[in-house]
Amino acid sequence: MRRAFGAKVLGPLLETGRPPTAALLDTLETFLACDGSWARTAQALHLRVNTVHDRVERIERLTGRDLSRLTDRLDLWAALLCR
Repeated sequence: MRRAFGAKVLGPLLETGRPPTAALLDTLETFLACDGSWARTAQALHLRVNTVHDRVERIERLTGRDLSRLTDRLDLWAALLCR
């Protein structure tokens, strides 16, 4: 059940054979752990803030979730925990 939930929510981010997906998962996990702070996420990942914005936009497009909404953040966090 947990794996099914994680797979449903994270969807394309879990597809193998797509190298950027590992970076997107790492960005998502760090972004959520940093309470949605762009600057702290960028610092933790040693990236520019614009790069974090680009990755988060891509995550949102792939998952159909909006990381500015608490409910979507909670779904994604729970899905990460269910991996």
